[in-house]
Amino acid sequence: MRSLCLFAGALGLLACSEPTPASPGDPAVIGSATGAAGSAGPVQGGAAPDGAARAVALVAAEHRRAAAEITPADQKSRDVTVRRLAARALARVGGEGARQGLLRALSDEDGEVIGWAAYGLGFSCKGHEDASVAALAARALSLDGRAFVGARIEPLGAIARAIGRCGAAVSEQTLVAWLGGSRERALHASYALGDLVSVKSRLREETLVTLLNVAAGSAAASPLPEALYPLGRQEHLSPTVLERTYEVASARLAEAGDARVFAVRALGRAGGMAAAGLGRVLTTPSVFSASERAEAARALKRLGVIGQRELAQALLLLAPKIDGEAAAGLGGDEVGPLLVALESLSEPGAARKVLRELAGWAPPTDASPLISRRLSWVRCAAAAVVAGADVRDPLLTACDVTSAGAPEKPRGDSGAQAAAGPVAAIGARAVIRVLDRGPITGARLSVWRAYAEGEDRRARQAALELIASHTEIAGAADTLAKALGSTEEGIAAVAAEVITKQPQRAIETERPQRGKKRRGAREAAANGGRRAGDDAAAMVPSTAVTGALTAALERAATSNQIELIDALIDAAGALGLQEAAPTLQLLCRSAYPTTRGRAEKALTSLGGKGVSCAAPASSDAPPELGTLARTGVTLALETDVGEATLSLDPSIAPVAVTRIVELSRAGFYDGMMVHRVVPGFVTQFGAPLGDGYGGPADRLPLRCETSPLPFGPLQVGVALSGRDTGSSQIFVMHAHAPHLEGQYAWIGSATGAWSSFVDGDRILKVSVRE
Repeated sequence: MRSLCLFAGALGLLACSEPTPASPGDPAVIGSATGAAGSAGPVQGGAAPDGAARAVALVAAEHRRAAAEITPADQKSRDVTVRRLAARALARVGGEGARQGLLRALSDEDGEVIGWAAYGLGFSCKGHEDASVAALAARALSLDGRAFVGARIEPLGAIARAIGRCGAAVSEQTLVAWLGGSRERALHASYALGDLVSVKSRLREETLVTLLNVAAGSAAASPLPEALYPLGRQEHLSPTVLERTYEVASARLAEAGDARVFAVRALGRAGGMAAAGLGRVLTTPSVFSASERAEAARALKRLGVIGQRELAQALLLLAPKIDGEAAAGLGGDEVGPLLVALESLSEPGAARKVLRELAGWAPPTDASPLISRRLSWVRCAAAAVVAGADVRDPLLTACDVTSAGAPEKPRGDSGAQAAAGPVAAIGARAVIRVLDRGPITGARLSVWRAYAEGEDRRARQAALELIASHTEIAGAADTLAKALGSTEEGIAAVAAEVITKQPQRAIETERPQRGKKRRGAREAAANGGRRAGDDAAAMVPSTAVTGALTAALERAATSNQIELIDALIDAAGALGLQEAAPTLQLLCRSAYPTTRGRAEKALTSLGGKGVSCAAPASSDAPPELGTLARTGVTLALETDVGEATLSLDPSIAPVAVTRIVELSRAGFYDGMMVHRVVPGFVTQFGAPLGDGYGGPADRLPLRCETSPLPFGPLQVGVALSGRDTGSSQIFVMHAHAPHLEGQYAWIGSATGAWSSFVDGDRILKVSVRE
């Protein structure tokens, strides 16, 4: 996530086919070679080794991040599979060491090699933005009229996306010119301009006008709904294009397809005039998908007061009949839009009566755990709106009707653990949302502390997060110190993240005298946690916090908990923790780029001058390279919402697929909680404790096997918390999300009711079918 020729005029496509040899990561090719993958090295003396053996060496070099082992001889090989693997490896290694090789690969005649080269240049073009975009644009011009049959990585699309991600001075005008070309180029340019928004935050007004014209269509060209995608990525549109955005996006709602969700998102940027249309989307399940309706609810939340009124009116139509039969219907994907609508409401408004009814919806006497869980989510979401800031509201305190989950059961290093306590901590998290609406003092402080220092991990993490935005919380430093001392990765990581955002919350303040308490709290809130009279000496962090943070960093430094390590490094840097310097020096030599970057920044903040945490020449190859999956594998999942499958394709991300298959065989996913569901976007699972943190204790994080393949509905990817941090957590898409493309490893596709999951559902058992 991150002088030039311009293209104008229609660009025709000529029939031109290429042979379709094995895909670059074809495990059948890689696996047929002999020898140890981990020790394979570069070609010696310019000799041309056996193609299969060289394939093994290139995959190993990719995962050791050893750019020097990918040679010009590989890139000149007559074996197209070797050239593709070389380009893919360079793209994933990135950095200065890979740049020249990527530029060479960009001139290859094979479409897939070009695609990988373009992707790599876009992924790591920092410091070379203008030169990279010039090279990419020139190569795109030379591809005019060519078709690449059988290329998994489409070259023109990869070039466009790279131009957008580089964010060079001429990126925008180059891509706007593409909008006037063929439909294919306009499509790629639309997605690329969305990438440019992520880099630059906004597009020029004339670019927005051009996109709207392309989306509207003309006598010479049919409408291109994908052209609305960049408008939905921009936080605020120019007032001069709001009405036109409303008109064009409303027209595109009549056309079903994966791109219609872009029209819904664009309406959310069109201002109050779009509220009624978004309300119709939200309340018309016969026409719009659950994903589109959930997106409409989120878009209404963006529209302020008028959006809130429309949400309240929509709830009158959305709310099911309050009876046992209706409760049974919550098992489908209809629950998603309802929950998003409830969570998007800030005040009851016209929906107060229906909200109270939903909050008090009695579960059927024979309700299954699945129905009880969904009822709890609906009841608690409604109760949180009705309660306002009252954490003692009876509807709120009684909203969770789920039964206690199974006790934690250790399964060894490669086994999962069932989350303890009430399933998904639904009611507790609703209380914490209500706590966030007012000052956390007095009796509310006691309620907060019960969760912030309690046993329920999800509720504890949510409560800890409030410290960053509630400076009035007394004793925050002690609570943070306790969390840093936790043996659970997620608890300690959240505490560290809070310290990074608000270092002053780690300061141990004196208790104010009785008469000065209220005034001091007001002063602290107005000054980011500091009271009048504080000086530099008084801003020294609590010894409990510094001791716990130092110890936590030392413990984590020798573990595979990369997300926790990175969070602790940031916190140590934010506090200027000199005691952490030796551990930071150790982590400065890490094989993981996010860790090195954070350690470099932290050491600099400690007073280091010229600190540089250079990448090692190479690192160890993952053990999965010796047992790569050679063909596609299907995982059959028994879940709370029914049967589902994941069809994993090892050709693009062979190591990630191999790990997931091996973990599945070991029973790692059996009984695991689905810890993240964003209706209309994604379902995610694979965290051992069901809280979104960590992976198997005996497996190191994997090197990223990212690619520019599309993430459309039911596509499957590997979740990350930074570069080279993926392991066991995987996600399944509900809708097309172009902003994920190139940022995550694509590993296959899914079947099943993935839009029907809610947070807390379980994967009961996973079977491997080959």
